[in-house]
Amino acid sequence: MMLRVLLYGYATGVYSSRKIEARTYEDVAFRFLSGDQHPDHDTFAEFRKRHLEALAGLFTPALLLCEKAGLVKLGQVAIDGTKIKANASKHKAMSYGWMTETEARLKQEIEALLAQAEATNAAEDAQYGKGRRGDELPEELQRRESRLKKIEQAKAELEQEAREKAEQERAEAEAKRAARREEEQRTGKKKRGREPQVPDPEQAEPDAKAQRNFTHPESRIMPDGANKGSFLQGYNAQAAVNVGAKWEIRF
Repeated sequence: MMLRVLLYGYATGVYSSRKIEARTYEDVAFRFLSGDQHPDHDTFAEFRKRHLEALAGLFTPALLLCEKAGLVKLGQVAIDGTKIKANASKHKAMSYGWMTETEARLKQEIEALLAQAEATNAAEDAQYGKGRRGDELPEELQRRESRLKKIEQAKAELEQEAREKAEQERAEAEAKRAARREEEQRTGKKKRGREPQVPDPEQAEPDAKAQRNFTHPESRIMPDGANKGSFLQGYNAQAAVNVGAKWEIRF
């Protein structure tokens, strides 16, 4: 059972033992192959590590059979990581902690500028009379309001990511707790160790150092492999080339 689940997982691009464990609950094909059993990710990882040589010996004949059947083409493939620079400045990125501080500061500045604008309008009304120009918001206020909206949007996206991550961790923890209780009922013995803690997605908060770039939200600050000690705002891509084929870059 372990072998066919791992073989199917690797063949469909699922390499993480944690993701394979989750698929035995969520994916019909994985549930069928596992006989609706749900080994945890440590079991999958240990099985792969223990039988690595045998698995390698199994996958090679399987690929050769697929080649004979015309299902795949075999060749030499070279893969390496490469950094792709984003069309965005790393100075446009801001951490969640700094967003929170900046948001509070901008709100105070906006309130002060609104009060200043109100006082200015009252003075101009007294000087020039009602209906005369001069009632527009100051340009500085417009700029701060625009930046505040961007910060609020970036914060909301980071908070949503934190909730989604907590939701996934809660599903994994609940699955482990269910498996733990099932094993305890089956064996009649209480399992040693602490029971997995189930996080509350509603209470999840982003890490204070989690960043979001205002120009390219999907890009991240990462080490620049071409210039040691420096960083760039970009994407971590995988570049692969086949003999006689063109380069292919995957994110």
